[in-house]
Amino acid sequence: MLGPVRRPVRLFVGFLHILAAFLWFGTILYVHILLRPGYASKGLPRGEVLLGLVSMGVVAVTGVLLTVSRVNSLEVLYTSRWGLLLLAKIILYLVMVSSAIIVVTLVGPRLRRAMKKARLPKGGVFDPVTLSGFDGKEGRPAYIAFEGRVYDVSALNLWEGGGHMRQHSAGEDLTGALARAPHGAEKLDGIEAVGVFDATVSPEKTPAQKAFYAVAYSNLFLVFVVLFVIALWRWGI
Repeated sequence: MLGPVRRPVRLFVGFLHILAAFLWFGTILYVHILLRPGYASKGLPRGEVLLGLVSMGVVAVTGVLLTVSRVNSLEVLYTSRWGLLLLAKIILYLVMVSSAIIVVTLVGPRLRRAMKKARLPKGGVFDPVTLSGFDGKEGRPAYIAFEGRVYDVSALNLWEGGGHMRQHSAGEDLTGALARAPHGAEKLDGIEAVGVFDATVSPEKTPAQKAFYAVAYSNLFLVFVVLFVIALWRWGI
């Protein structure tokens, strides 16, 4: 149909297809190997989400074009080795896209809402993640940690809005910062401690975080399955 330009066009479409798949899979591997899923379990990073969605869209469009250019009949998909492997690729793609849609539309918003809630920990033992929820913003209490204790500084004018002198933020362990401040720990005299701080404690994962981890590791596994199918597919050409 395209005449003499058909081959160059298919080559260009194939290049875009491989490039988009590389960016998509590269993002998944980057998050798992360098950042780890915990990086995104507090809320999906917009940059990685946008790159993933665009890559999936390009893979879909270019994949359809390449398939139409090479498949003359649907029978090829289930009567030949090449077609069966192509069908396996399509099914794996749909599974990964479905899981991505679930994460972006359902899991992601729940992760963000969970991070904006200030929840008192059981036993009064704050970990870094739990403490970060008491940042003094959007009406949340302002808590700081100092030498293993957690203090409520919400009523102090100098901590209004969760910030102090534009240098310190509530929801953090300020033990080291206070040691370098022009004043000492006496500023905390009279402020009742609301709990203790233990940086080694890991908070219990929320249902949204558990769902995100499950999808994240499933997609990582599927990446290797897709690469294996591609290897088999190319080996038979």
